[in-house]
Amino acid sequence: MEGGRLGPPLTQVGYRGPAAFLQSTLLDPAGTIPEGYAFVDLSTRNGRRLTGIRLDEDTYSIVVRDLSDNLHSFWKSDLAELRKDNKRTPMPSYESVLTSSELDDLVTYLVSVRSAR
Repeated sequence: MEGGRLGPPLTQVGYRGPAAFLQSTLLDPAGTIPEGYAFVDLSTRNGRRLTGIRLDEDTYSIVVRDLSDNLHSFWKSDLAELRKDNKRTPMPSYESVLTSSELDDLVTYLVSVRSAR
């Protein structure tokens, strides 16, 4: 329930939308990536490559959390390439993992977390 650095805490997930939205997200997580969890791929002028979640960005710099939970800050002028991918997520699809009944139970639980507050 705590969530992690690569995704939002589950204590708030019930507030993101109705049950149909939550079900859709479990089946196709790339279709509903939360704000602030977009992937970036970058490479520096000296050949360093990094993939992670963009945490902060302005005109001159970008801060990225890599998949090992380390923070990295770069001046954009030091980058050879910066690609943002708003359709990529570390969350897997549960379409082939959960039965229809299990999916219904999970969505019901996530909605109940919202109503329990």
